[in-house]
Amino acid sequence: MLTEIRGTRLYVDPRGAADAPPLLYIHGGPGAGSYDFLAYQGDRLAERLRVIGVDQRGVQQSDPIDEPATEEDVIADFEALRDQLRVDHWAVLGHSYGGRLALRYAVTRPETVSKVIFENPPWDMVLATRTLVEAAGPLLSELGLENEAKRLLAHQGPATSETWDERIALLHQLGDRRMEVYLGPTSHGLRLPSNDLPEEVQERAGYFAETITRAPSFNESLLPYLAQLTQPALLIKGEYDPVTSSEEIARFQADAPNATYRQVDGVGHFVHAEQPAEYAELVTAFVLGSAAALQQPVRD
Repeated sequence: MLTEIRGTRLYVDPRGAADAPPLLYIHGGPGAGSYDFLAYQGDRLAERLRVIGVDQRGVQQSDPIDEPATEEDVIADFEALRDQLRVDHWAVLGHSYGGRLALRYAVTRPETVSKVIFENPPWDMVLATRTLVEAAGPLLSELGLENEAKRLLAHQGPATSETWDERIALLHQLGDRRMEVYLGPTSHGLRLPSNDLPEEVQERAGYFAETITRAPSFNESLLPYLAQLTQPALLIKGEYDPVTSSEEIARFQADAPNATYRQVDGVGHFVHAEQPAEYAELVTAFVLGSAAALQQPVRD
């Protein structure tokens, strides 16, 4: 359904019982939309949770926008939606870039975010870019793109809009083989359902992504935010994920006061799609507070 939120209409897909513990899903991209996650996890998680999927402003099935967006705008939208839904507080789950938004949201709105879940997040864009380029190394070499990769790896200092543009341009040259970098070795045939959405819907996020990646907050390292987390936090990392660096994992485990870390073997960046049943059980157990379930091994 389309819902009026702060001067635009957001596509909101709520699933599950109204009195079940609420969980907000924050998609990545920037501009990826919630369609794929809900296709794999919406009904599974809704068996015991109230799952609320949202396409961020200007993205996918939300209305197009013609004004720049920032990470702060997106969080303000979430808060306005929470008020509209009459939810006092909710757990939030951020995938990929959405994990960055989830961290900023949890730290800046601790009174309304009860728990936070991260799936393969890039909290520091320099570290995440290095991890991605290194993971893509064999494919980049095969395609003769070593020089472009070396330029990105040689970057020193904070993240910039220029390094982000170079990263996007490099990935674009991978063409149809780009997903090989993001998936586990047994998942290379995975095709995301959003590929079947109308082209106009798929391309709608372009302006959103262009403007949000130019905002100063996009390049800010959020690693210092980890020590400010007051909520229970779960980091889910795919064994072959090419985004979250080992340094970010170490900082999460050392700095977040109430941190749980789980690596899921055999999968990559899309744990929720590559291992959907086990993922749903892990997330549900965390939101419901089942410590015993979180101790069970996660296998492919």
